[in-house]
Amino acid sequence: MLNIDYINFLNNNSILIVGFTPRSGVNIANTIHRINSEYNTSIQYSITDSKKKEDLEYSISLLKDKNIKCFFENQDPSILENITLIIISPGVPQSINLIKEAKKRNIMIIGEIEFAYNLLPNNYYIAITGTDGKTTTSRLIYHIISSYRDSKLLGNVGNTFSKEIFNIRENEDIILELSSFQLETIKNFKPNISVILNIAEDHLDRYKDIDDYFNAKKNIFKNQTLNSDYLILNYDNYYTNKLYYEIKDKVNILTFSYSNDNANIYYSDDDLFFNGKRILSIKNRKLLGKHNIENILASVLVCLKSNIPLNYIEKAINTFNGVEHRLEFVANISGVKYINDSKATSLNSVISAVNAFDNNIILIMGGRNKGLDFSPLSEIIKYKVKKLILIGEASEELNNMINFYDKIIIKDFKDAFNYASSIALKDDIVLLSPGCSSFDSFKSFEERGNYFKSLVNNIL
Repeated sequence: MLNIDYINFLNNNSILIVGFTPRSGVNIANTIHRINSEYNTSIQYSITDSKKKEDLEYSISLLKDKNIKCFFENQDPSILENITLIIISPGVPQSINLIKEAKKRNIMIIGEIEFAYNLLPNNYYIAITGTDGKTTTSRLIYHIISSYRDSKLLGNVGNTFSKEIFNIRENEDIILELSSFQLETIKNFKPNISVILNIAEDHLDRYKDIDDYFNAKKNIFKNQTLNSDYLILNYDNYYTNKLYYEIKDKVNILTFSYSNDNANIYYSDDDLFFNGKRILSIKNRKLLGKHNIENILASVLVCLKSNIPLNYIEKAINTFNGVEHRLEFVANISGVKYINDSKATSLNSVISAVNAFDNNIILIMGGRNKGLDFSPLSEIIKYKVKKLILIGEASEELNNMINFYDKIIIKDFKDAFNYASSIALKDDIVLLSPGCSSFDSFKSFEERGNYFKSLVNNIL
């Protein structure tokens, strides 16, 4: 049963959905349409996008309400007449003129997560954010909890939250992977457990600096209380450790660390220790790298505080195969390992990928930079990477940033792969870890990763 008070609130507003994406805008519109049908309401809503109508034919075809008022391309301020509530898609920056004008008019602005949460405020919520590791950690938490009780994985991974509103039962846990974009517009959202895995520079094409970016992430715990909620932070990360000391008296905080026994949970020789006591072994895990041990630590803390028995936690960790496009083993061809890390779209994620291996790495990097400085990579790759291949739109920019003795620019993706495979010797690792978004050549990191895998399979 949806929250009737919030449905009445929606019914008393005139809503503009900003952003006509299939994942967010369309699902929000279809959810409102179904509420009107099933709850006998007459919620007024329209939708707008800066794209041309002909570029949105697929999104239009997905709409249940064929009579919805749509505003395409020219988002004139006049479309805000009589609007009292805006629901914005996460990909739409709040810096666009339409949103600036809406703020001047004191129109309430929320996002898809806030919209969906207010319709189902009484479920048990676990929310995960951070610069890197969100998807792996969210999927691992879901893998563990769903082995014990009913749960759904939604948000930035899996189905959109609003799309699943009518399919969620009262006793189901809701696990949400949340990006900074999704967290910008939080008003009431209050998870029982929130997690900030780490913070590093990212999305500086949208945020003015790392503090601005981190402030968006902090919204994940803004409504949590000392009574029964938990915030889980990385003890080893500079930014989250600093946050711990700033807010430790305001929120119940638990910490995880790769090796520091001052944290609530830490790792040592394939064992995990909670409050100083050994609780389980992860020696049979399938996840590679130090960063994935950190993801496991955060996941275990979440599950302990969610009352999942230890034997379920240990079994699920050791049967978890990881996430596609994140340090994904593709093939071993004549002793050369091919690793697909297409999801790595930040400096921090590339560092994690490189540190997952000892040496002999042929690293393929590039794409569209998100305003990040990759110069710190120079020192890190010095002893592990034997060849750096720079691709795509950002190749020359990366070439100027990264000081490395053996690098080459090959802008075309296929040509870069062919070159990498031609120079690879037994015991080498061909690692696609771009550090950049895929949008210079591909629709998504998934498409980029799948293309890489198809190239590997072609030489099998």
